[in-house]
Amino acid sequence: MRVAVVAALLLLVATARRGAAAEGAEEPAGTGDFLSRHLQSFSDLFTRELPQRLRADELRSQAEQYLERANKQLEPLARELRSNVLGLFSSLLQLGKTDGQGGNP
Repeated sequence: MRVAVVAALLLLVATARRGAAAEGAEEPAGTGDFLSRHLQSFSDLFTRELPQRLRADELRSQAEQYLERANKQLEPLARELRSNVLGLFSSLLQLGKTDGQGGNP
């Protein structure tokens, strides 16, 4: 979104500058420097910052895909472990009940 706004602003400034030059109007002092600085920052955005941001987005996407695959693989194991632990506790409770009921010496 930010890139589109900057691009639109640069296009507007370039069009206005070209239109003013065609009409013979003088360019205000410092406009060339202003435009040059903004074109340089726009260039820096596309050559340095944008690729880094795209790499970060790509890494985030890869991490999300990895987590989804890991979750799909581990979910059945977690269910089985939960079932086994519940079965163990149930067996221990049953063992405690039978020892408590019949074992009074």
